[in-house]
Amino acid sequence: MKIDLHNDYPGGRSKAWLAWSMPALFFLYEFMIRVSPGVIEGDLQAHFKVDTAEIGFTMSMYYYAYAPMQLVVGLLLDRLGGRWPMAIAALVCAMGCFMFAVAGGMTGLGTARFLMGFGSAFAYVGTVYVGSIWFPGRRIALLSGVTAALGMLGAVSAEALLGFLLEEVTWREAFNLFALIAVAIAVLMWMLIPRNPVWYTEQVRHARDTHGCGLLSGMACVLRNRQTWMLALVTALVSLPIGTFAALWGVRYLEVAMGFSTDASGPAVSMMFVGLGVVGPLIGWLSDRQHRRSTYLRIGTLVGLVCSAGLLVIPQDMPWLVYVLLLLLGGSAGTVVVAFPLAMEHNPHHSRGTAMTFVNFTQMILAGFGQWLIGGMLDSGASAGKSLETLDGTDFKKAFLILPAALLLSVLVAWFLRDPENRVEEQNAVVSTPLAD
Repeated sequence: MKIDLHNDYPGGRSKAWLAWSMPALFFLYEFMIRVSPGVIEGDLQAHFKVDTAEIGFTMSMYYYAYAPMQLVVGLLLDRLGGRWPMAIAALVCAMGCFMFAVAGGMTGLGTARFLMGFGSAFAYVGTVYVGSIWFPGRRIALLSGVTAALGMLGAVSAEALLGFLLEEVTWREAFNLFALIAVAIAVLMWMLIPRNPVWYTEQVRHARDTHGCGLLSGMACVLRNRQTWMLALVTALVSLPIGTFAALWGVRYLEVAMGFSTDASGPAVSMMFVGLGVVGPLIGWLSDRQHRRSTYLRIGTLVGLVCSAGLLVIPQDMPWLVYVLLLLLGGSAGTVVVAFPLAMEHNPHHSRGTAMTFVNFTQMILAGFGQWLIGGMLDSGASAGKSLETLDGTDFKKAFLILPAALLLSVLVAWFLRDPENRVEEQNAVVSTPLAD
């Protein structure tokens, strides 16, 4: 008997959804702790008496762990499957949250953020990786989009949840709670993520026999592929507004440059996550249906360029337009959900996890650099001293010129992206063998 990997669920629908749901829950949680500094950034600056550049650099330690770990994550997933790596990653996040809660200075906060980034590095690509095994190929881009939408739900929930918690407890106690949640997620993933099925390990073994069986052979395949390099750069540039504006500096930008109140600025920034959460699954579904991926990335770069430039030039008396531009800017970032299945399609089976993590590596390293760079530009542009309160709208707009410049570059590079030749027929069918538990 043969399994049609493009149209059928190899282990059945229920097993596929259960296998995917546990790492997806981890990704939702991971995104909450990723963006949480944007909610408490003012409290941290006041408590530790530091400037914006130091806050930006310390919080960006998350990305400096997350990004290089992507290269290791891909190798581990390709070698070990999803169960053990994902469960251990959640425990590392728990350790980071606990250290954040007890930190006595910026060194402690930076170390805690580094551990959070280290564990979180497994979340998104691990979820898509597990889904790519247990779901049919015709659903992978949609699944990537739904996973991204869960992350956006986590980002939006983080603001509401932390806002609620901070009315009852301190930010330190809130992060102790996050640590306990991560431990529970680790146990659930270890119990419910199945081992890789025999037919999948045989596909991987065949790819290794063809392309090399060394530990780094998969990475070598990825690095030799020019399309993967361009795809990684475009993904990083289109996602930059999420990593810099939405995750850290957006609330302050709207308050200082656009005249928003404190109560209104948070929900306005959340529109970016709403846009990403809506567009991601939609683009994934369209991409699977039409068998086209690079076209949607080109559209995303253009929309992002227009919206990021628009935020710098619109007047303060048009708050409704700010909401629209932020919604569309988040939506433009949502087009990157097709980048991960496209990276897999451009590379052989034994390096597909590595290909996804290489794209994510580039995305996260640029996000971390962007947070630090914008923080430094804000400090250098301050009208007096290095206190955030001294900054005016002009300072913020000069710093955020980085975004339209980055998106202009993404438009140029995206023009050279290509979809791979259709190899569905030759990769669809495998001989059915007993599935692992």
